[in-house]
Amino acid sequence: MTALLGIDLGTSSVRSLVMDEEGHLLALASQEYQFDMPHLNWAEQDPETWWNATVKTLKEVLSKVDPSQVKGIGFSGQMHGLVPLDKQGRPVRKAIIWCDKRTSLQVAEAKALVEKQHLASLVHNPIGTGFLVPSLLWLKEHEPKSYENTAYLILPKDYIRCRLTGNIGTDSTDASATLAFDMPKGCWSDELIGCFGFSRSLFPDPIGYPSDIAGEVTKKAASETGLKAGTKVVFGGADQVMQAIGNGLLCPGEVSVTIGTGGQVLSPLDRPLSDPAQVSHVFSFYKPRSWYYLGATLSGGLSLRWLRSLINTDESYKAIDAATSKLPIGSENLLFLPYLSGERTPYMDSNACGMFFGLALHHTPYHLFRAVMEGVTFSMKDCLSVYEQNFGGTYASVIASGGASQSPLWLQMQADVFNVPVYKVEMKEQASTGAAITAGVGVGIYSSYQEACSRIVKRSKEPVVPNGEANKRYAEHYEIYRDLYQANKAIMARLSNLAL
Repeated sequence: MTALLGIDLGTSSVRSLVMDEEGHLLALASQEYQFDMPHLNWAEQDPETWWNATVKTLKEVLSKVDPSQVKGIGFSGQMHGLVPLDKQGRPVRKAIIWCDKRTSLQVAEAKALVEKQHLASLVHNPIGTGFLVPSLLWLKEHEPKSYENTAYLILPKDYIRCRLTGNIGTDSTDASATLAFDMPKGCWSDELIGCFGFSRSLFPDPIGYPSDIAGEVTKKAASETGLKAGTKVVFGGADQVMQAIGNGLLCPGEVSVTIGTGGQVLSPLDRPLSDPAQVSHVFSFYKPRSWYYLGATLSGGLSLRWLRSLINTDESYKAIDAATSKLPIGSENLLFLPYLSGERTPYMDSNACGMFFGLALHHTPYHLFRAVMEGVTFSMKDCLSVYEQNFGGTYASVIASGGASQSPLWLQMQADVFNVPVYKVEMKEQASTGAAITAGVGVGIYSSYQEACSRIVKRSKEPVVPNGEANKRYAEHYEIYRDLYQANKAIMARLSNLAL
């Protein structure tokens, strides 16, 4: 039997999945972890925590599958994070991850440098907190010793691949989301790197495409993980790209809505467009000369997890979903802005903050849960609206994925708010499935991504369809939701400045 392994390094957990070449699940394991917030607006993770968690999941899946049957290993990973390595490939410090907000001043500095040297067309994206470049500017200014000891910069999932193969590098999809990448040319931008005052040597070559072979499992890594030494390892890619592949979303004209830790709307593009309003992103997709639109909210499922922790309940999400579904649309006039980590699309505002609006004595914890789900769904509608208005995008349906796609209430809510049919795929682990597919393409089991997806990805035949009356009721609440941010934007900035 031929097996493929996909490793998905997320923000809250790592998942390792083994499937056969027809996509049948052979083994799955996950290991949770947290991120550290040592100071206000900081978000960090120790790469060793990632590695140790990954090793645990690998040992678990390989107890069910013969390691010699695994013919290729692929990766999916959280995007944007700064992982600085020394000359020996060891972490210099903890990784600064995508939801970190400490770099507001560095964002302003980076914008000024780009404007001064007329390089905006090269950046191709809005500059925001959590991206690698502002984080590196912060490191250079506030931790000069760490900066001096840094020999290479990689992204989170690259660290796991590096530990498996001994080779340092990154791939085109993650590199394109650093703000130091030439999008049309598909390579590091010497102009941008020089503009920001960084050494070109920090940015590793070569940049591989996701299915390119990055190396083989070393004997040392094999002894630590249980993998077979010599197993082929591909570069892998950014989690949103792997999620799209796992959803079978390869061509322009299709749209996915993913609500996991964050929330994203993705649609493939046939050319490297840029958002004239600079409130969404365009990054490199899975193959040369392919790109995708990405609208993002920073606290999607994270908002629900935060509330569950705050209320301190051990009630399952399934039970919460069932109780919440009994409440009316609009949570009896309770709204939630899901800006717990600031917001990207449609505002690119690190000062934006979360808010419950309309609280009254009759509201219960379940009202809060429903308001959070509705607020996150409204945020996804914002991302869809930007896709339509700024890119001329159209869609007749969406593919839902992430944890929210397992909630019947949340699926219906998306159909009603977006007013289009909502599909999902049978395989629950789309990102790790996409990583395994990518490995299969890389080692030649599949001739193309199209062949792989046609064999593996099975979408629901019957979509969740919108209810016209529900759509009208949601639209009334959405209008107020939109006004809430605009009415409080200046106050949010004032509050954020007090916190500094």
